[in-house]
Order: sequence, then structure tokens, then C-alpha cells
Amino acid sequence: MTDTENGGAFYSRVQEKLDSLSKKERETAEYMVANQDKLIYASITELAELVGTSEATVTRVCTKLGYRGFQALKVSVARELVTPQEKIHEDLTQDAPTEQIIDKIFSSAVQTLTMTQRALDSKAVERSIDALCKARRIVIIGNGNSGAIAMDAQHKFLRIGLDAQAYTDDHMQMIAVVSLTPEDVVLAISHSGSSRDVGDAARLARERGATVITITNNGISPVSKLADIRLYTYSQETKYRTYAISSRMAELTIIDTLYTGVSLRLGEQAIGNFEALEKALVVKKY
Repeated sequence: MTDTENGGAFYSRVQEKLDSLSKKERETAEYMVANQDKLIYASITELAELVGTSEATVTRVCTKLGYRGFQALKVSVARELVTPQEKIHEDLTQDAPTEQIIDKIFSSAVQTLTMTQRALDSKAVERSIDALCKARRIVIIGNGNSGAIAMDAQHKFLRIGLDAQAYTDDHMQMIAVVSLTPEDVVLAISHSGSSRDVGDAARLARERGATVITITNNGISPVSKLADIRLYTYSQETKYRTYAISSRMAELTIIDTLYTGVSLRLGEQAIGNFEALEKALVVKKY
């Protein structure tokens, strides 16, 4: 490691603990120090593959360096690489004119949607639609920001008469999936693909025989590895924010795509539910 690689707290932690690490742990730590710009964008699975080690080794290194886990290490490193202002948005300054803010945010959203559309696997989408149409029960799971996406999916699927329920609490997620069968589907949403709670629920769902569909950002991750069907968003993330605004737009658009595909497949059943719902809700409007 060279003096130019970073003289911050992360570098100091690695230097302090280096002699206490095993050979593979040392290689992992040295790689992280030498590739901090790549580190903050990588999933734990991707990092393990780059180093030629296991996710468990990466986790042990993070713990030995004093972090609660890989995500905590990434956020800490990102804080050292950016200025306080960049924590809001890397390309905007505090005195940025409103027109520039509008342009940056909308351009980012449009770019993310375009990249996701071009890269989205149509066969994976078709398999997802098939699974959702045939499902006896649909369990949707997501925590934090992904919880809002899960609730949106529940709302849409309920509108067309599907038995769908979203769970944003980790305990309720486990309670919901433990009773699943091979006739059921789990839709697991995690932008980073590193949510331990979502991963635990998806793993249990697989053990129960349910079909697991994941929506994560591009790249193999602990959550996507558990999927029968993988759907990916593509976005240019910032160094500090672990959940970009534009990524949420891409996830919502994937949900809309599944919802529309299922509705078209169900045909008269979906139309009947639309009409019944409109009639039931008419008293809710002036």
C-alpha cells in the first residue's frame, strides 16, 4: 500500500489491524484500501469475487476492523471520500440555482429508467408475470426505502384481485413466509441486495418451496443469489447515498411493468376487479 491510497480513519484501522489478520483477510483488507472508489459501489458478493475469497471472510474483516458489517464499512469509507455537501448531491453545490437542481434530478431519473429498460431481461419479466398470475399467495418484503416500494406493489396487485400482502417489519416477514408453500411467490425488494432481514426471509421462503423473485440493483448480491427470478435496476449511484432517488423510480417502474403484464394476462378477471373497485370507491370522492 502506498501513501497515496488514503490517510484517513479507514486506512489507519487497516494498518493497525493488518498483522492480526489471516493471509486471506489481509489480502481482502489491502484490496479494499487500494480500491476504495470501487469498494463503495460493490456488493459484498462482488467484492468477494474480485478478491477471490468468500462473503464470510469479507464479513470477518469488517468485524475485525471495528465495523458492524460490510454496509457500515462502505458508508464510513464513503464519508471520507466526499465533502459534507456531496452527501446531499455530488454534482450540486449549496448555491445551485433551482433550474440546475431540476435538471440534475430529472436527468438522473431519466438516465436510470433508460438504462434499466435497456438491460431488463424480458424473459425474467415474463417468468415473473407467469409466477404472479399462478400464485396462491404473494408475499412482498422490503425494509426502509424498499418498504415503500413493497407497499406500492401490494396496492397494485390488490387492485386486480391478487392475494398480495406487503411486510416491512423483519419479524412479520419471517412470520409471513414460514407458512408459504410451492404454490406461493415472494417478491423481495432490496436496492443494495445486502439487506440481512430481506435475505433471511427470502432464504426461508426458498426452504418452504416458494418462488422467490428479487428486485435489486445490478450485480450479484446476497439477496439476488437467493432468487429463482432476478430483476435488476441500473443506476449511477453517488458515493455517499446508499439509496439514490432515481433507483426508487426504476423499482416502481418495474412494479408497474409486472402489474400491467399480470393485468393483461388475467384479462376479464382484472377488468372485473377494476370495475368493482371503481364502484366501491366512488363514495370516497366528492
